[in-house]
Amino acid sequence: MARGSLGKLLQGTSCSLDWTTRFMIALGAAQGRSYMHHDCKPIIFHCDIKSNNILLDDKVESRVGDFGLAKVIDMPHSTTMPVVAGSYGYVAPDYAYTLKVTEKCDIYSFGVVLLELLTGRTPVQSIEEGGDLVTWVRNYFLHHSLSSGVLDARLDLQDEATVSHMITVLKIALTCTSMSPFDRPTMREVVSMLIGSNERRKDTL
Repeated sequence: MARGSLGKLLQGTSCSLDWTTRFMIALGAAQGRSYMHHDCKPIIFHCDIKSNNILLDDKVESRVGDFGLAKVIDMPHSTTMPVVAGSYGYVAPDYAYTLKVTEKCDIYSFGVVLLELLTGRTPVQSIEEGGDLVTWVRNYFLHHSLSSGVLDARLDLQDEATVSHMITVLKIALTCTSMSPFDRPTMREVVSMLIGSNERRKDTL
């Protein structure tokens, strides 16, 4: 794809992706995954959602890439893997413990991608900072509450409307990365929440 992967762009030293662009990338990726989970017959679980597998065209619109670990699922909506597959920092804890793949595993991984877009950090953090991005964000909030300090400093954090919208999306990301799969939304619900957050943002402009 013309612009390469989201991961490469985000971690580049000269990343120029503003928040609106990042949000639209996230929404497009969520819509693609919602199709795979809810509208595709049979259902497809990607099993390796990460920023390096979100590819961008010349208009910076997102495409789902790398289906090497994807699973075609019939009823019931779960399957078991022989070993843990996926990328460190994105793997849902319930999947790591049980090796059972469900749609909620993809939800967790997508939540990590949202956190990458919001914080500008990589999914793997130092041991001193918790070892992974989800733990780092949660530990940050234990000491600083839900504040803009966790957001990517390369973005325009002086714009109150932008920061407010980012905090709303951050709450969605934290819900997606809940420790219990039962507390995570479906991908269809994620799409609805993202669209709703953007509509509320437009109403305040």
